Amino acid sequence: MRFLLLVFSFVAALAVHGSTPAAAASDPEEHARRAIHLLAYVAADYPVAVQDGRVVSELEYQEQLDFAAAVREQLGALGVGDDDPLLVALGRFDADLRARAPADTIAVQANAIAADVRERFRVRALPARTPDLAKGAAIYATACASCHGPEGAGDGASGRGLDPAPSSFRDAERAGALSPFALFSTITYGITGTGMNGFEATLDDAARWDLAYYVGSLGFTPEEIERGAALLAKTSAARVPDLARLSHHSAAELALADPDAAPLVAHLRANPAALRTGELPLEIARARLADSLDAFQRGDAARAIELATSSYLDGFEHVEPALNAVDAPLRTEIEGEYVRYRAALRSGSAPAEIAAIQRSLAERIATADSKLAKGGIGATAVFAGALTILAREGLEAVLLVVAILGVLGRAGRSDAARFVHAGWIAALVAGAATWWIASYVVAMSGASREVIEGVSALLATAVLFYISYWLLSKTEAARWQAFLDDRFKAALSRGSLGLLAGLTFVAVYREVFETVLFFQALAAQAGPEGRSALVAGMGAGVVLLVVLALSIFRLGQRLPMRRFFAASSVLLYGLAVVLAGHGIAALQEAGWIPATPASFFRFEWLGIYPTWQGLALQAALLVAALAALPMLAGGLQKEPRRA
Repeated sequence: MRFLLLVFSFVAALAVHGSTPAAAASDPEEHARRAIHLLAYVAADYPVAVQDGRVVSELEYQEQLDFAAAVREQLGALGVGDDDPLLVALGRFDADLRARAPADTIAVQANAIAADVRERFRVRALPARTPDLAKGAAIYATACASCHGPEGAGDGASGRGLDPAPSSFRDAERAGALSPFALFSTITYGITGTGMNGFEATLDDAARWDLAYYVGSLGFTPEEIERGAALLAKTSAARVPDLARLSHHSAAELALADPDAAPLVAHLRANPAALRTGELPLEIARARLADSLDAFQRGDAARAIELATSSYLDGFEHVEPALNAVDAPLRTEIEGEYVRYRAALRSGSAPAEIAAIQRSLAERIATADSKLAKGGIGATAVFAGALTILAREGLEAVLLVVAILGVLGRAGRSDAARFVHAGWIAALVAGAATWWIASYVVAMSGASREVIEGVSALLATAVLFYISYWLLSKTEAARWQAFLDDRFKAALSRGSLGLLAGLTFVAVYREVFETVLFFQALAAQAGPEGRSALVAGMGAGVVLLVVLALSIFRLGQRLPMRRFFAASSVLLYGLAVVLAGHGIAALQEAGWIPATPASFFRFEWLGIYPTWQGLALQAALLVAALAALPMLAGGLQKEPRRA
């Protein structure tokens, strides 16, 4: 309890004096962190002050009221107004404190307000890597044991006679009530006026998380930890707290939603590496991102870039459709942070800057994991994710195939359509075969997959550029019908059919096996209960693409001949620009070409990514298109009357 009084004194001193070495008072996240910190300790210590509606310790009860007032001050510093829902909730909380409500009620309210503060002000303090308890124990032995005792019981020789006495980390009730984040905050800031100094200047974030997890594990018995290990072995992934929930929530708080959470927390606090044993995409993303920073800090920049690339391609990319249905802005933020992180590694930025970008990225990934893990992905998100996958991955291929079939039909060469159909059917087979080989025969990294997609996209860009320019140049031919009857048909018979079939193959192949991987990842996130929504989303996606294809084809058949060919050339040229952007982005993600971030918007449906390399190629294609406008205008001015 005295420990809490000093925590409050420390925060109050900050409010009066304005700053500490640990953090400037002007930093909004610091105010939010301190508010969360105070709320966590109210939830932990209120039962000591009030029992069965009676105040058993007047001093400690008054401290609970003071803590609530301090939280209000921190929120006020953040600009939270009196009519804001946060302060309204805090008012109800304060009223229940004064009414001496049951401890469970106070704990639920304190944790709920803390969660709202954490979400509102984007408090994303999380370990950049899995905490290492062995390192934490070593730090404890040299920095903490003299006061808190070699076993953490608060009986160290240097702590005798201190007022307040050092806390005991062996207190089971306290261990269940405090989160690692609460312990991390105390280790970071220290306690003014006591022997408890802050360690922000002497220990980096990773070391402080190691120490927080170590001391946070001491209050659980070996039997609880062993029971948690047995439970983990037979518990579904959806019930296992991820690193974000494990770090920011106490065992008691998690147990309110799941009675089995307490032993799981006991085991995971003592063995956080168990969180990295799974193969879900975001687990892969987190683990490889942490390994990337470790590699950079060891001086192996090439390995750091490779691991950062794998973190995105083998991990995060596979949950993009599902996350897009839940929080599209967050998905865009994470993609941008990956680009920034890889660019910083390649350019040799300062170690502190690289570590900051990596930490920001890791925290956003943890946020994404938390959003996707809340009770599993809902049926609506699964449906929307499946629909988005098919629409996004299939749209370009469908448009290209329909445009080519339309050109053949209007030129009187419907017989040649079988070559186009053979191309896309072969692509479906080849794409599925590639996925099967990559999954079950030869391991294919995400980088290899992106290389295939990138090279295919750029190859298709080159062919489309040629075909669309060729069609465009014919719109102003003086004897258009003669050209159709003689030269166009002759050209098709001299090998262009093979070119069209090849183009169709490449355009469809580049999407197929990646689409399968996306669905595989979405199915893993959805679980058995989301299977029907997944199938429904796939069906809706297929229907959408079929309706779109038929609509475009029928519209094309109604256009006058020259206008049809002009529209077809514009469509094919537009697809060339889109595929150019996708191709450059894929090769950048694979690490084949550099990615220089640009202050530009992102619109993936049009192949627009905010990097100078991709934008430069697309700009060059657009300049070429502007040069071709006179041909298009000249051809359309002499449109013959239709009989």
